[in-house]
Amino acid sequence: MGMGILVVAVALYVAIAAGSDLRMHRIPNFITVPAAILGLAYHALAPVLGLPSLGWMSLVGFAMGFGLLLFPWMLGGAGMGDVKLLAALGAWLGPFWLFFAFALSMVIACGIALTVLFCNVAKHGVARAGKKFSAALGTTGNAGTTGNVEKKKVRRIVPFAVPVALGTWLVLTWLVHRGSL
Repeated sequence: MGMGILVVAVALYVAIAAGSDLRMHRIPNFITVPAAILGLAYHALAPVLGLPSLGWMSLVGFAMGFGLLLFPWMLGGAGMGDVKLLAALGAWLGPFWLFFAFALSMVIACGIALTVLFCNVAKHGVARAGKKFSAALGTTGNAGTTGNVEKKKVRRIVPFAVPVALGTWLVLTWLVHRGSL
């Protein structure tokens, strides 16, 4: 039963976060903060209730989740909602399973990006698709009269919470299949 609570809570959390990220292109604090608190509280209270728990590894998972995207956020490559999404996910899954969920998320995100790139090449040709891809990476801009380069606002095609949800669901499926956590 304890694992069922955890699986349902985590699956629901990432689904809500992905839906929010798809609709609004952001993951608000009212989603991530309670999820993190509930994850930490679950693992703190689970032993008292006779449920499986990660114990203090929940806190380590929280810190690891926060740290995984902190540097990319500082460079402008991730949103703070993404950082908090992984922190809360780490509170629920702990560092070991968070690492696998994150790795799967990155593979899925790269797969989606490559699919979009190949579709653009098929639709627009190599030269135009290459320009779009370069613009999305922020490697091109318009030179102004002073020689400054204007940066265009990059629009992400698939918000990161979607691959995180897919990667997390794969990890949860594996854990349920194995009967462990």
